[in-house]
Amino acid sequence: MNKIKLITAAFGAIIAGSSVHAAPFMAVGSSAELFVTAKATLEFNDNLTLGSDYVAPGATQPANPVRDDTVVRFAPGLSFEFGKNALVSGKFAYVETITRHSDNDDLDSELSDVSFNIQHKDEKSTTSAKASYRQMNQNTVDLRSPTLSGREVFNAGVNHEMEVTAKTSLGFGFNHTNTSYKKATFIDQLSTSIPVSAFYELTPKVDLSFNAQYREVDTDRAASNSDDWTYTVGARGDFTPKLSGSFKVGVVDRSIQAGGGRTSLALSSNFSYAYSPKTSFTFSAGNDFNTTGTGNAQENLDFAVGVSSKVSPDLTISSRVSVRELDNFTKPSDTFYAGSLSAEYVVNAYWQLRGAFNYQENQGGTAGSDFDNKVFSFSALLRY
Repeated sequence: MNKIKLITAAFGAIIAGSSVHAAPFMAVGSSAELFVTAKATLEFNDNLTLGSDYVAPGATQPANPVRDDTVVRFAPGLSFEFGKNALVSGKFAYVETITRHSDNDDLDSELSDVSFNIQHKDEKSTTSAKASYRQMNQNTVDLRSPTLSGREVFNAGVNHEMEVTAKTSLGFGFNHTNTSYKKATFIDQLSTSIPVSAFYELTPKVDLSFNAQYREVDTDRAASNSDDWTYTVGARGDFTPKLSGSFKVGVVDRSIQAGGGRTSLALSSNFSYAYSPKTSFTFSAGNDFNTTGTGNAQENLDFAVGVSSKVSPDLTISSRVSVRELDNFTKPSDTFYAGSLSAEYVVNAYWQLRGAFNYQENQGGTAGSDFDNKVFSFSALLRY
């Protein structure tokens, strides 16, 4: 318990310091700024590994038992931002997250997160590029281990959109993700996608879109390799003074090297509705294929709705609920539910306080796949 007490004391000191006027950020030249960031979190988690109490026939204990704990996280970082209001703008960020558990110290970790984004935008074209390296150590609904699922994820991509005529534009891109797992029971994978889109200005605020994408997934298990072709039509923009967003709908075809491919609905949509100057709603829906960390193919159908309300100039309350149907190609399907409720208070220009409750529940089609998880957390965030 000593390490928890020590870090909790530091956490309290950070919060106490929030009433002190923070030092100004550092300006680097005329259009670049360097920010120091930090986040301290105290968390109460009743199922760290998304486990269950199910004991398989012939076994004496659960394969992935439920473990609850008090968790402390401290995440110092730096953010270098340049080109504000310029043709070229970008951001480089580094965060190191230190996690300590009160009882389950085998789950302790130190994880790095490095990201870079850059954009060039003029009157006729926009080009953006990104790259990131993230160390992760967490379980998900389709990736569970008794000791958490450690992995390294490298992502890089570029997108370009240019005006062709007064009413048409063309967009294309490239995205690459390399996921490497620490445990040999999981399967490393490379995912590469190439999207192409054509846009037509239907109104000054709404564009129609015609889209195609090729995606290749290579894994350490050749039989799990796949190729996807997606064809969609859609629209983007401000559909009414209060409703904005985008949607794409069409067909996606997956071909698996070992056989057993599938053709299905392709769906991607995200909308925001400004109910009032202080309250907004978000809606999203999607359907696409996925390859899990065990090399299994899935079709994921998901829906989500969220609301955010600015109760006062400094206090914002937000909530979100979602449901996801995991249609596994070679085993029974799962239904996954998630919900969150959070409050964020802005102390001043540099400090924020945040409290949150998160709930997850999975109703699986195989024995031992059911779980539920409740997490209460309180965070203090610094940026100056």
